Amino acid sequence: MGRSKAQVPQSAQYYELAEWLRSLRRRSGLTYRRMSQLIQEGRISEPGCSAVTLLRADRGTFLPRRQVVEAYAQVCGATRREARVQWERAAQQAEPSAAGACQAPTVSPSGRRLEFVYHPAHLLEAMHRVRRAAGQPSLRELQKRARDLGTGPLPRSTLADVLAGLRMPSEDLLIAYVRACGEQGHLLTLWRHAWARAQDSDMT
Repeated sequence: MGRSKAQVPQSAQYYELAEWLRSLRRRSGLTYRRMSQLIQEGRISEPGCSAVTLLRADRGTFLPRRQVVEAYAQVCGATRREARVQWERAAQQAEPSAAGACQAPTVSPSGRRLEFVYHPAHLLEAMHRVRRAAGQPSLRELQKRARDLGTGPLPRSTLADVLAGLRMPSEDLLIAYVRACGEQGHLLTLWRHAWARAQDSDMT
C-alpha cells in the first residue's frame, strides 16, 4: 500500500486535486495505511478513512468527499482551509464529459450529479428515481430486461431488499439494474464510481 503509484494522467478530470494530494503524501513520506492509522487514532478532527479510501482519493478519476480530502491533507501536514479550497476548486471545475456535454448526461434522474453521490442514501435515491424515469417497471420486468440484455442475474428478492434500503447493492447488481432502467454508455462508468464512493462511505 506504500508503493508510489503511476503519475496521474493529465487527462484525468480532477488532475490538479489529485496531484496536490499526492505531492503532500510524497513530502510526508507516509503510506496510505499509516495515514489511515493516524486518522483513526484521532490525530486530526475528521472521521476515520480506510487506506483504500485514501488511495482512491488521489486517482483523479472522481471527486472524493470533501471530508476525505481534508483528512488526507491534514494528516500530511496541510491545513483544513487549504484542503477545502482545493476541493471547492475541483468541484467547480466538474463538467460533463465532452462526449455528452450537449445532453448533460452526468446528471442522474435524482437531479443529483452522479459525481456527487457519496453515501448509500444518495445511491438509493438515484436508483429509485432512475426507475421512476423508466416508467416504474416491476421487479419481474426489470429481471426480464436484465436477462434480455445479458447483464447478469438481477434476483428479485435481493433487489427488493436493496430498494427497501436493507442492504447495499453489489456493483454488478447496480449496473444490471440501471441498464435495465435504460442507462447506457459512459453513464455506466459514473454509476460505478458512485457505487465505489457510497461503498467507501459505508465502510468508514
